[in-house]
Amino acid sequence: MNRNEHVVIADGEGFFYCRAVDSILNYKMEQQVCGRGCPCFINNAENYCGKFVCCYEEGVGNEPALFPFVQGLKHSLYKAYAYAAEAHKGQCRKGTDIPYFTHIITTMNYVVELTDDMEVLQAAILHDTVEDTWVTFEDLRREFGARVAELVEAETENKRHNLPAPVTWEIRKRETIASLKNREYDAKVIVLADKTANLESLVKEHKYRGEAVWKKFNQTDKKKQEWYYRSIREQLAEFNRTSVMRQYDAYLEILF
Repeated sequence: MNRNEHVVIADGEGFFYCRAVDSILNYKMEQQVCGRGCPCFINNAENYCGKFVCCYEEGVGNEPALFPFVQGLKHSLYKAYAYAAEAHKGQCRKGTDIPYFTHIITTMNYVVELTDDMEVLQAAILHDTVEDTWVTFEDLRREFGARVAELVEAETENKRHNLPAPVTWEIRKRETIASLKNREYDAKVIVLADKTANLESLVKEHKYRGEAVWKKFNQTDKKKQEWYYRSIREQLAEFNRTSVMRQYDAYLEILF
């Protein structure tokens, strides 16, 4: 088998193994992560042969490798993908059994439409590691440098773990909205990509669960969720002419 070959491994019901997230997904339910932000696709568009695909690589000692060999994939990106995959190992998207790492790849699908800055790309891959895993900012500084750590820090909420999450939801979101006024452009790129990825996930899940999708969140009030996403959008007006913002707006209209 060609090491760069994309292979379809879906059964009749739509289930397939995705090596990028090391898990079984279902393309008929749109649980598909392969795209421009996937390690098997970056800088390798000429080998991309379909939508429901994943890559294969022989690993050391015939053990499968988590990420595929891709000619042109920068070592720094491979390192970030591997680091984030280990940090988020075992985590799932809220209220689902979908691996959390799918969110990282979906976020990257949007980031690569906005920038080719390697440190921004690394930070996008790592953006939830401190907020949701054992990783610290010092870990990121040591492994990826100060700028990557600073970009991740700008994207990291103060969770206030000593208080119930539903109680702190609104103040945390207001802090995020207010902070956007003073953030640098590169940090805003990650915010826009992250929130667009969240909206994409919600749109897909809404098709199957309907309005019940809001019940899984710390904030179950759909109106407040709408306030948050529209407020974020107002602070990112400089991206109005981008394809990512157009997609963001389309998701808003579907959901709200």
